Amino acid sequence: MIVHKASKFRAAMVFGLMLSASALPSVAFAAVDEATADSADAGSDAGDEIIVNGTAAVEATPLAAAAVEYGNAVQIVTSEEIAATGATNFAEIAQFLIKGANIGYSPDEGEYTIRLDGGSDRDTLVVLDGVPLYDRGPALEDIWGSTTIDPHMIERAEVFRGGNSLFFGSNGGIGVISLVTKRPDGSSKFELGAQYGAFNTREIWGNARFPIDPEGRHSLMVYGGSIQTDGPRIFAPESYVDNVAKAGGIQDYPLNRSNIGVKYLWKVDDKSEFRVNGQYTQIEFHDPFPDAETFSPNRVRYPIVDFSLDRRWSDNFYTEIAGYWSNPRLNNTETFAEICKTPAGCTDPTTGKLIRFGDATGKSIPFPNKGFGKDSKVGGFREMGLNVRNTLSLPNILEVVAGVQVVSYKNDSDPVFPISNKANTITGVYADFRPVIPFSPDTKLSLALRTDFADSFGSRTIWKFGFRQPIGAFYIRGNGGTSYSLPRTNELFAQSPTLVGNPDLKTEETETYNGGIGFSQSFGNVEVNAEVGAFRTDVTNRIQTTSGLTPNTYFNNDRITEIRGLTAELDVRVGKGFSFNVNYTKQKARLDGSKLQINETPEYMIGGNVRWTSPDDRFSVTLFPRYQGPEYATGGVNNSLRHNFGNYFLLNGSIGYRLGDERQHQIQLRVVNIFDKEYAERYGYGNMRYSSAFIRGEIALNSPEYFYGYEFEGKPRAVYVSFSTIF
Repeated sequence: MIVHKASKFRAAMVFGLMLSASALPSVAFAAVDEATADSADAGSDAGDEIIVNGTAAVEATPLAAAAVEYGNAVQIVTSEEIAATGATNFAEIAQFLIKGANIGYSPDEGEYTIRLDGGSDRDTLVVLDGVPLYDRGPALEDIWGSTTIDPHMIERAEVFRGGNSLFFGSNGGIGVISLVTKRPDGSSKFELGAQYGAFNTREIWGNARFPIDPEGRHSLMVYGGSIQTDGPRIFAPESYVDNVAKAGGIQDYPLNRSNIGVKYLWKVDDKSEFRVNGQYTQIEFHDPFPDAETFSPNRVRYPIVDFSLDRRWSDNFYTEIAGYWSNPRLNNTETFAEICKTPAGCTDPTTGKLIRFGDATGKSIPFPNKGFGKDSKVGGFREMGLNVRNTLSLPNILEVVAGVQVVSYKNDSDPVFPISNKANTITGVYADFRPVIPFSPDTKLSLALRTDFADSFGSRTIWKFGFRQPIGAFYIRGNGGTSYSLPRTNELFAQSPTLVGNPDLKTEETETYNGGIGFSQSFGNVEVNAEVGAFRTDVTNRIQTTSGLTPNTYFNNDRITEIRGLTAELDVRVGKGFSFNVNYTKQKARLDGSKLQINETPEYMIGGNVRWTSPDDRFSVTLFPRYQGPEYATGGVNNSLRHNFGNYFLLNGSIGYRLGDERQHQIQLRVVNIFDKEYAERYGYGNMRYSSAFIRGEIALNSPEYFYGYEFEGKPRAVYVSFSTIF
């Protein structure tokens, strides 16, 4: 791993400030006429831009607006669309609103990741106000950063498709989901909401923004929320190994999430803003798997502090500085069944009854370092980052975006785990050149390079390009880039009865291309946006785990993972009252020379939404359909077990009614899985090491009978009612 002292991190930050000051920011894209801009920008936060397709205008960060202008596919998911889902976690939002998104793991279990365009957890990066939620792999086990997201605080989600590691850093090789949260703006506004529904789900949330001086240059926002739910069933009773079931492994999966935070805004002058945010999230959930754990409560504590400073020196010169600190930590308690291992049988000391050889006694034993109280050891990491980006615009000649990003992270787990706590620091220097072509000024072209420096690999250079060519109501766009991902700490050093780390792992490499042909036009009050596209990604040195061994370990696959895909999208809006969207993503993700789709990657997905709003803007109905094509899981000895858990259709929906003179109150009825479809969010493979048959020698270790598969069940039909108000 990379070893740097704190002084080196501080020096790198100073170096970044000095270097970036020599090549400063630009005016980002805002293709909108004045009338549209004035109406769309009412109340928008300083620093945001407006992206317009047809007649619809949406806010975007300067980074997202420029990405659109220079050929990236950027999807903006608004807070209104998010609110219509009524979702209690971001996974449900992504599943039904972000095209090409696939959810890894099980949202209702409290653990999930989001994957774009055939990628894995490792090459789809989720960032929250510039703070990466990527799991660095603490000593104990994974920390699922995306589970900390409060859906009610999201102002919008900006989804960057194609390679975007140039500005965001490693792990954005296939896509980036950048979440922009609500923030103070010098005005007074209060939001409160509550929801109750299936599985005894109880949720409350709120935020208040207000100025703290007469001019509104200084303002605050305080916010928070809490959800408690008993949770739906995750595993069918028949999925449990007999001794795990006898020891109490069949149980509910409660999930609690609470967060609180405060944000501060200082409008230094008309051209400068300083923001700082501090938040704390705590998640408590259970995740016992049916082949092993009888009891498994988890507690994640996730504090984040982030800041930003924006300065527009002139129309052609713009500086952005952003930094963060995060320190997620996990306490995990896991127990396994106590089993009688005496051939003559055992006597229960409480009842005096005889327990047969190989059977569970009914009691449980904690795994090492995963006991109760002080015996529950902590796994975690601490991460700091600084990104300084400047844009210099030379009208009709060239625009240059240049900067430095420094990221430092280290293990912050209990000393019982034999892992170094020294910092791993990566310093990236990047520049994006956007020339104006004299003979074709409407053509937008971007060529960029980034070099990262670190002790673990010396230096690594990645590149990115993008272009966009308008042709009347049509356009052609494309972008490509490279990225890399370092092995996680637990992949290097994990130690458990079933999984061990591999300190010889290499860096994973990604090269991707993404392009499309689109159309955007208004016909009276009908607005039509459409695009067909394709993507192509190669991943080398992919980090995977072995299967069918005891214990398993991590390895670099020496074959290339080839991902090839097609996309299509149609968005139609009729006035303000009716809209629908349908999107299609087809993806082949295979090892070179193979015809088998890789695990947990659907062959295709069809999604979208249909929304109708009454003329008085009080009553609304929204439907969210999704069809998931074939999706496979493979396991067992030599991957002999393979199961398709895809091919299912889901439909969610919501009905909303607004009350009050200013429509400031809303009642919403939400129905999940309207047709009560039985489906699997994920499919896993377990083993029989705790079964009575294995203990008695009736099943051999790593034999075909030793492994079996089970579903992570999706949520059945569920109904929720919520009330929210703004004042």
